[in-house]
Amino acid sequence: MYHHQQKIRKHWHRTVLFFSVALLIAWNFAVILHQVDLTPEHHTHHHCQLFSGVQHGIAKAQPTLSTPTFTRIQYHDVFQRLVNSEDIRGAARAPPYFA
Repeated sequence: MYHHQQKIRKHWHRTVLFFSVALLIAWNFAVILHQVDLTPEHHTHHHCQLFSGVQHGIAKAQPTLSTPTFTRIQYHDVFQRLVNSEDIRGAARAPPYFA
């Protein structure tokens, strides 16, 4: 029974694969024939992607970029703050600081 089910499943996989490939090839030929444009009057009845993409893809005006501002609100020098800090911390074995 199991062998019979495996045969049926393999048959369905092959059938689905065959029809998928056939549909893909037919779709590719349809797209190629549409882009070759053998009959230009075909495009006068509808707005297809081939022509509307060109019309909508053209930029009417170029975008303008604003100049960036590089001003800091407040300048903090981390190194100077560490060197000039009054808070002196001792090591773990240092004598206590009584000042």
